[in-house]
Amino acid sequence: MPVFTPSSLLTAWTPAPAGLALVALTVVPYAVWLRRARRLGVAWSWWRPALYLGLGVGTLAYAVCGPLAVYRTQVFWIGALQVGVLASLTPVGLALGDPVRLLRATAPESGHWLLRLLESRLARALMFPAVSTLLAVGTLLAVCYTPWFDRSVHSDAVAAVLYVVLLGSGLLFVLPLLVEELLPHWATPPVRAFLAFGDGLLDAIPGILVMTSSTLLTPHFPGFSTAVSGIDPVLDQKLGGGALLAVAESVGLPVIGAVFMEWVRSDEREARAIDAQLEAEQVGRRDGADSGLDDQPGFGRPEPSRPVGAEGEPDVDTQPASSGLWWETDPRLSGRFGPRD
Repeated sequence: MPVFTPSSLLTAWTPAPAGLALVALTVVPYAVWLRRARRLGVAWSWWRPALYLGLGVGTLAYAVCGPLAVYRTQVFWIGALQVGVLASLTPVGLALGDPVRLLRATAPESGHWLLRLLESRLARALMFPAVSTLLAVGTLLAVCYTPWFDRSVHSDAVAAVLYVVLLGSGLLFVLPLLVEELLPHWATPPVRAFLAFGDGLLDAIPGILVMTSSTLLTPHFPGFSTAVSGIDPVLDQKLGGGALLAVAESVGLPVIGAVFMEWVRSDEREARAIDAQLEAEQVGRRDGADSGLDDQPGFGRPEPSRPVGAEGEPDVDTQPASSGLWWETDPRLSGRFGPRD
């Protein structure tokens, strides 16, 4: 294998069968669903397929068929970078493409087997925030502190299993954050933003532990005995921990931003629904008033006499009139901020 140089990060590619299979498995179904959605007239934003193919499939191909796959057996920090990309960056790109909502829009009556799988008890348990977070962090720790990574270097089959597990653990956490109806009802957008922030902190743990380790975690790593990397094994491992940390933290901020934007859109949808409800109530009251004009004074009936006070003035209604403030009519707040004596 040629000596690793910075240009190798662009020029080294390999047609790995497992990598090509993973890329095809992510591209083909999404393309079929997208074509079906357009045929059914489903409106779909152009930026979602762009993020899915660019950030999701693009980083997947770079990790399993590109330079990260070529040099993962010879440069430790490249192998660590591949692990970080597959566990953190690629799942975010795939989730931003919103494949679950696209499948729901094209599957008749949610009868697709993948939707039934996502709605199963096992999937709900694995996607529960505490479980998915611990599963994602625990997977990275298992890769770093068990012989798993070392065996994946010597076996293509073990490497393929590692790719699938890393992608799966990342998707189990990211998909529920960015896709509606995959989390319990109490996981409102503010709660999801808090969960994304907490996961960003926990994801930093594996990288910090690897970077600060005083001993070699994989002493039999092939690249430590060759001159391909051109750096000391201890430094190579520290760079690997830094790569894990950098990927985890660089992905955390976009995820928090995406969850926050979903929070804003959720508030806008709720506000439009409340406005429509209030407008319907006003129209109903107006129609009721118009239909009762014949019963009003001046329309064939004498005006009823009003009680007068001690000085001949009409009694003032003891109930305070509404001030017209918006929170007095909003169904969400009227019970808490209505008029008080």
